[in-house]
Amino acid sequence: MSRTVARPSRAFLPLLALASCSSSKTIDQQSKRAASTAQAAVLLSDAWLFGAAPSHYASSALQTFAETLAAGRQVESASPSDRGKRDSLAAAVTRLSNAARRAKDAVEAEQDAQVGQAQQELRAAQGDLAVAYRQYFAQQQ
Repeated sequence: MSRTVARPSRAFLPLLALASCSSSKTIDQQSKRAASTAQAAVLLSDAWLFGAAPSHYASSALQTFAETLAAGRQVESASPSDRGKRDSLAAAVTRLSNAARRAKDAVEAEQDAQVGQAQQELRAAQGDLAVAYRQYFAQQQ
């Protein structure tokens, strides 16, 4: 399938900055960074599917998103008693990273259906992350 090469939208630049900002290692910040990075991956996948983002740009950005998410797998916890909840957060982030990597691979192969499938996986993992986040912080309220 031939794609029209479109200039990257400036709307994606803040998303890239947001995905790479915070260097803090708190659970809250890591979870929020993972959620925003995953949303950026979903939006970029949409843009690619609609021909609004060139393949090389989408592939590179999705690779960055996957790496950002992979770095967030090592969520830290102040209390060792929260290990199960922390592990649930880490599993959701791992799932997000894997889905972003699959989206990148599908973009490189120009496989629309696989990009759509990876996008569904991203959305499902976003839900998992939200549930794990709520469960982790429920005890602290």
